[in-house]
Amino acid sequence: MRRIIVVGASLAGHQAARCLRDLGYDGDLTVLGTEVHRPYDRYPLSKAYLAGDLERRRLEIEPRDLDVDWRLGQTATGLDLAGRYVTIDEADRAHFDGLVVATGSRPRLPFSIRRDVEDVFVLRTVEDGMALRAALAGSRSRLVVVGGGLIGAEVVSLASAAGHLTTLVDSSPVPTSRSLGLRVGEHLRSLHLANGVRLLSSTRVSALDVKAGRVRGVHLHTGQRLDADVVVLATGTRPNIEWLQGSGLELSNGLGCRATLHANGSHLVVGVGDVVYAPHPAVDGESVRLEHWASTRHQARIAATNLLVGPSSGCPQSELPVFGTTIQGAAIRALGFPSHADDSEVVWGSIEDGEAIVAMRRRGRLVAAVAVNATEKLTLLQDRWERGTALPS
Repeated sequence: MRRIIVVGASLAGHQAARCLRDLGYDGDLTVLGTEVHRPYDRYPLSKAYLAGDLERRRLEIEPRDLDVDWRLGQTATGLDLAGRYVTIDEADRAHFDGLVVATGSRPRLPFSIRRDVEDVFVLRTVEDGMALRAALAGSRSRLVVVGGGLIGAEVVSLASAAGHLTTLVDSSPVPTSRSLGLRVGEHLRSLHLANGVRLLSSTRVSALDVKAGRVRGVHLHTGQRLDADVVVLATGTRPNIEWLQGSGLELSNGLGCRATLHANGSHLVVGVGDVVYAPHPAVDGESVRLEHWASTRHQARIAATNLLVGPSSGCPQSELPVFGTTIQGAAIRALGFPSHADDSEVVWGSIEDGEAIVAMRRRGRLVAAVAVNATEKLTLLQDRWERGTALPS
């Protein structure tokens, strides 16, 4: 391969480009990105950056030593596999011998929102983070966070600690239970309540209340209205695959890929990061989308290697996803796929005492483990899990 294009210039795209060079690829390498910024890390946007503990320059991934043609502020708008080219901004064409799709995802919104409404935020780009950080840096405000996943819980935790009157509205019965399991979700719910957060579970926001271009509140599906000075929509993500429509690639819950991360439909295309929908052995070969920092780095190595050697010689992805956060002072670290579990048990410590490891199974098989203030114990469990020995006790 003499020409490889990486579409997507954030963590996934940068890591794929770096891995290609590390593997000895010396052909033309172009990284195409919609944002005008050099690659930066999105992971801290809802954590240290939002809290004011990390400055903008610390988000940079420092790609300047890579021998790459950076085409930033340019958007891929189409793909022609037969002609082997990517269409850029509806006009230009860039030809390739190999293609890495790393276009990530974007916030999934529960309803349409006018772009000119002030003090309504999502949290995906550095500009989103800067704007929300500025909004929460002022006087005490009435904050409504819509969505009880990890990002919603992180924003709620930071905002309540800063003294804002914080309400979390979530469509599930227990916030974060899909991401971390019911037992840990219930523990975090008690911590939210203890820290003054108002929780409205099994509740949906149907519309914003907007006056003179500013948000004034939210309307719930129950007919109730909540006052709000600031609203954060943390309602999940949608993979950026529209530009691939009509290409012949499989598109469902992302870019459909084989276990080697080759796209279904072409041996010249691989996927990396949030956009990928591919089988994983930890859930019996079921296809999943992984939206975590560590998984993106692992996928970049697999995809870069397999793009160069081809699908017949490629190795499948196998590394267990690992992710961590801190919510209401509790250090959380998760391994595997909590969302796929149908049963769980505490295998070390006590949830009530705030230090525990919860093992989670599906049809009797271990698929995840979540630690609450017990990261070192989780490392031991991971080692035993990977070696097929007994769980810690």
